[in-house]
Amino acid sequence: MQFTQSALILLVIFWSLQIAGSWVQWSHYRRALTSATGAWSDGFLGMGQHRPRFGLGAIALLEVGPDLRVRRLQVMSGMSVFARFKPQDGVVGWSLSTLAMHFAPGQRDDRTALAIRQAIAQVEEVRARQK
Repeated sequence: MQFTQSALILLVIFWSLQIAGSWVQWSHYRRALTSATGAWSDGFLGMGQHRPRFGLGAIALLEVGPDLRVRRLQVMSGMSVFARFKPQDGVVGWSLSTLAMHFAPGQRDDRTALAIRQAIAQVEEVRARQK
């Protein structure tokens, strides 16, 4: 009986920690997305994600101007509760086609590259719908 009570108490504690961690992660994600959408009144926003069944995933947030130049690229990768969006300043000012060539399939197939490719595809899809 004592074991069952202890196990249930531990289960409730771990479940509460999971809920708190998810809330912290969601609020950070929401702040980054609000910042990205509120910074510019023009251009395109693309978001990509790579979520493997096992292992660490990545989320890319790509902001592109109407001239198809990268304004900001942020990538979040790692354990979900501890991960934060990190700006990729080296690609600011690149054209969308240059960014796509840099992260082309086969050259870099890590989780970050897969998320960035998906964000680029989303920007191109939105752009094609506006034409």
